[in-house]
Amino acid sequence: MNPNNLEQDKTAKHRLISKVLSPALWLFVRSQVEQVSHLEVQIASSDRQILSGSIPRLSIFADRVVYKGLHFAKICLMGEGMQTNLRQAMRGQPLQLLEPMDVSGEATLQEMDLNASLKSDLLSSALTELLSKLAPNNNAVRGQIDWTKIAIAPELLLLQGNLVNSSHTTTITLKCGLQLSSGRELLLTQPQLQISSNSLWEQLEDHAIDLGSYVNLKELTLQSGQIVCRGSITVMP
Repeated sequence: MNPNNLEQDKTAKHRLISKVLSPALWLFVRSQVEQVSHLEVQIASSDRQILSGSIPRLSIFADRVVYKGLHFAKICLMGEGMQTNLRQAMRGQPLQLLEPMDVSGEATLQEMDLNASLKSDLLSSALTELLSKLAPNNNAVRGQIDWTKIAIAPELLLLQGNLVNSSHTTTITLKCGLQLSSGRELLLTQPQLQISSNSLWEQLEDHAIDLGSYVNLKELTLQSGQIVCRGSITVMP
């Protein structure tokens, strides 16, 4: 085989990745998030696999990400078995995921990220619902809660908010441990609730949070000022 032909094939493959696939994947990932300060996409695939729309391995590195109102300091992901409509994308159509894809990696959430995320309905509503499940018989925590602060210490979470009703505002403080119960479940351990800063702490029962069948966490670490989680998730088309 002519060495020049081999070199031309390599050049064509590089051109296909750099001019078509890489920008299309970058735009696809970018379209899934609301904000990102830095985004890098790396591809491992042969020319035949690329032309068929198959990407055996995809790596994503992103900083300062906002997804559905949730803020992340850093995300490092690796996806395997990605099937796309690359031929249609080469004709100008948006790149799409055609089959479920397993994605593994690591995400870091800092205190500032979680506090910024409190502005999202997704997190604030989830915390209010969680409190109602932790204290189902406590009528003092019924109503709309304006969550104002999350603090992270080693093996400890502290959440504060204001319960607003027609006559006055009451400060609510919830503190608890957080650990993995299984790959798809988080466990709040030894939760305690304080209604107003002058009252005693109420001891609540441990509570499990089911993250869903698509999630498989391997590690969850609460450090001073941040949470680091490692695991995998199945991304659906």
